Amino acid sequence: MSFRRIGALLGVCFVVGCGSAKVELVASAAPPPVQTVPPPAVVAAAPTGDAVLEGDRIKVARNIFYEVDKDAIKPESLPLLDAVANILNTHPEVTMLTVEGHTDNQGSFEHNRGLSERRANAVVRYLALKGVKQPMQAPGYGATAPICMTEDEACRAQNRRVEFKVKRAQ
Repeated sequence: MSFRRIGALLGVCFVVGCGSAKVELVASAAPPPVQTVPPPAVVAAAPTGDAVLEGDRIKVARNIFYEVDKDAIKPESLPLLDAVANILNTHPEVTMLTVEGHTDNQGSFEHNRGLSERRANAVVRYLALKGVKQPMQAPGYGATAPICMTEDEACRAQNRRVEFKVKRAQ
C-alpha cells in the first residue's frame, strides 16, 4: 500500500519539500479542541500615543471629559488617564505632578475656578487609585489661561482642559 493511499485512509496529508527540511503534518480527522477556559476579559487600553512624556509635561491627545458643570470624569476619558498613570508608574525620575484644571469663560470667575480645581482633584484621585505614588497637586485656574480667544463653542471646548506638568529628578 502506498503512502498516498494510507494518508487518504487516515485523513492525513504529508507534505515534504524536495531538498528542504520542511515537513508538515496536517490531520483533518480530529475536530478542533473545545475551549473550556473563557477568553480573558477585554480591557479598553489607550491607543499608543494618547499620552506622551515630553520635557516638563505629559501631553495628551485629547481633552478629558466630565459631566456638565461637575467633576465626575466620563468613562470615555478613563483610558486616557490610564495612559497618564502608566507613564507616571514607569518613570521613577518624575518626582512631582501638577494637574492643572482650566475651564471656559461661561460662568463667574469664582465658580469656574472652583470647578476647575474640583476637576483637577478628580484626576488626582483617579491617578492615585491607579497606583501613582508621586506627590500631586491640583490647582484650578478657571478661565484665566485660555488657549483660544474667540467666542465660539469650538474655542470654548479647547479652553476646557487639564494639563499635566512634571518635575524630574536632577
